[in-house]
Amino acid sequence: MAGRTFHATLVTPESIVLDTEVVLAIIPAQDGQLGIMAHHAPVVTKMNVGVLKLETPTEIQRYVVAGGYAQMENNILTILTDSLVAQTAVNNDLISAEQAKAQTIPLEPPPEAQRRKQALARVAALRKLASGE
Repeated sequence: MAGRTFHATLVTPESIVLDTEVVLAIIPAQDGQLGIMAHHAPVVTKMNVGVLKLETPTEIQRYVVAGGYAQMENNILTILTDSLVAQTAVNNDLISAEQAKAQTIPLEPPPEAQRRKQALARVAALRKLASGE
């Protein structure tokens, strides 16, 4: 199994959320989904708001990430994000609260419009996670 796995660390400003061996990572990269397996070439990518999937040898873990960066080098994946929500924490109340919060963000000026777009993308990702996709 050791040849098939690589080390992954998931970090927020508050804590190290996950520090484990994984078989596969699917990252919501800025240019589309990026799959990472053991011995992947070095890469650094900016992440969009979206669903991060980490497959360990025993389970699959999914998170909604609020953008950030991912780096794979020397069989070590480091993922940095400002915030995340684990699939186990997603429920209808959370989705409704995030939707209501997103609707309060103004459509103008352009920086606010971008913030609203990201908030709505987060809601879409939470819905996707809740549906089991």
